[in-house]
Amino acid sequence: MLNFKEKSETITGLSNAGLTKNLRVATRFIREDISVSISDLGLFEMGKIIPAKLMDISSKGVLISTDRKLRIHKNITLTLQFETGKTFSIKAIIVRRSDPPNHEYGIKFDHCFDELGDYLLESQRKLIFK
Repeated sequence: MLNFKEKSETITGLSNAGLTKNLRVATRFIREDISVSISDLGLFEMGKIIPAKLMDISSKGVLISTDRKLRIHKNITLTLQFETGKTFSIKAIIVRRSDPPNHEYGIKFDHCFDELGDYLLESQRKLIFK
């Protein structure tokens, strides 16, 4: 187990003092073969589907980009469709938003989606990690 109270560790001879530690548990993948859409945005937008661009993905969530402004802490349904035809519809929540003009949103799945994580590894052609 890591002790975060230590002053700094040395990585390949360089001190990481002043750098933040990456506390993410899941590996994030960069995939270009997955199309993403968002639905269930609220009462006045029932049935609307918003397309988005996938920036990265893990078994716990995604980072997407869209030209549409979305609210933080909004419950949504995220649909991920792979080029193979496999589709995942996942209940999720928008947890963060970047500043304009990017409109990137961090979306967290309502539970760890192991089946998606397994399929991400199984269908991976190029290994690109973030």
